[in-house]
Amino acid sequence: MENTLQNNHRNLATCLHLLSFGKWLFPLGNFILPILLWMVNSKKSDFVDHHGKQVINFQLSMTLYSIALAVIAAIILVVAFASGGIEFLEGLDRMDGDEWMHGEHMGIFATMIGVGILFGGALLLIGIVDLVYTIRGAMQANDGVLFKYPLTIPFLSTKTESNNTTT
Repeated sequence: MENTLQNNHRNLATCLHLLSFGKWLFPLGNFILPILLWMVNSKKSDFVDHHGKQVINFQLSMTLYSIALAVIAAIILVVAFASGGIEFLEGLDRMDGDEWMHGEHMGIFATMIGVGILFGGALLLIGIVDLVYTIRGAMQANDGVLFKYPLTIPFLSTKTESNNTTT
């Protein structure tokens, strides 16, 4: 009977991790689905509670990092555009061929492309980290191991984290 209960807890913890892929079904699905399952089952087991908090903390952290990157990129683009973007666009209409590439507006164009590549790459990297560690967390939960995500802001502290800080 105890083995069946442990299997149930491992399955619930695995589902908590995998439910974070709900973001591909609807906005904020990576929070709503795991939170619902965690709220219903968190009192049943410290193992399920730990994994639920880890999933929620990680998804909140990844979303916060993505929003921060997008805001910083938007600010840089707005500043670059405000410092001459209108003239840059008007220059595109007036100039023929590659002439606009050698004008004074090339810096604005380079900034826009650079920001797109840099911040787009950073967002892609965050997505890859999210995918890899979500799968890894699900596998660890299925094996019955307490998993801790990297790069996570502890919005909800787990019992193992609070025990580690006191010793």
